[in-house]
Amino acid sequence: MIALNLVGTIGGMKMAALMERFGSARDSLHASGSALRDVGGIGPVTAERIAAVRDGKLLTEELTKASKLGVTILTLLDPEYPERLRTIDYPPPVLYVRGAILPCDELSLAVVGSRRGTTYGRRVARHLAGEAAGAGFTVVSGMARGVDSEAHRGALQRGGRTLAVLGCGVDVAYPPENAKLADEIAGNGALVSERSLGTRPFGQNFPARNRIISGLALGVVVVEAGERSGALITARFAADQGREVFAVPGDIANPLSRGTHRLIKDGARLVEGMDDILDELGIDPSRLGRQGATGGACLPVAEKRVLEALGFSPTSADGIVHETGLAPQDVAAALGSLELRGLVERSFGGYVRRSKEGG
Repeated sequence: MIALNLVGTIGGMKMAALMERFGSARDSLHASGSALRDVGGIGPVTAERIAAVRDGKLLTEELTKASKLGVTILTLLDPEYPERLRTIDYPPPVLYVRGAILPCDELSLAVVGSRRGTTYGRRVARHLAGEAAGAGFTVVSGMARGVDSEAHRGALQRGGRTLAVLGCGVDVAYPPENAKLADEIAGNGALVSERSLGTRPFGQNFPARNRIISGLALGVVVVEAGERSGALITARFAADQGREVFAVPGDIANPLSRGTHRLIKDGARLVEGMDDILDELGIDPSRLGRQGATGGACLPVAEKRVLEALGFSPTSADGIVHETGLAPQDVAAALGSLELRGLVERSFGGYVRRSKEGG
């Protein structure tokens, strides 16, 4: 599947057609040109491109590059492929992941909006994403300028996880000013793309990536959107995929409110805060608490080891180093992150694990 994905013109629908006709990606790759052209959607150009990747040279180069960059490549056949995304019509056959997608990311909420977001829109996006992260949700967005970037920042500021779905390769910094943000996301979630490494941010890639944003999430919150905003495409995909659609109301004189207000008129749930979202999703807030629905299950390895070393009696930092075998600087970093997540707190004599009821 990875080799076929390198063709660049084979998405979920064409991949499904090839699988139905030939039975496997390997057999599709080695089919004759005439047999390939008989498959719906596979024209002469795509058939020639398939032949060009047949010898495996490009695949080897791609796998080598991914390994050097620390990028994981998942296919639909891999058990690590996100289960919720797997259920959409024609899911992306291949996902490039810089960072890690964890099982607890199934509890996720997409927050999207205009690249030209107002001060109000950016503030609301950051606040809502922070609330979602505080409730244990992974925040999904597209790392675009404006609302998307603020959604990622809001989740990170609360010590939460966030996934950025890109319309370019995961090794391409776009927009360029978000290079540092991309690194932070990769360290606390993942950069995700169906595009091969090095793919530039071509405009036609972005509408397709929106189906992945909605496909990963339980619901999509649109914060600000003009009448032709890409965020409305994400909302439309969400509705088609059976996800919940939420919209934040705005200033009636602001053109960036027209899209969100239209969504509300069409039946999207009006959102003023996280309680509205939890209510629509049928999630009892009391089951989440400060630690979220997943508690310590959704943590990087070092943080998980530190959390497991703590009880409800104080343990010093030196004691944690001794118990875990981690370097002192790694323990300090893990403790800082766990404090932000609300999972541990300082106490006289050291650190203690925070009870869920203690928030």
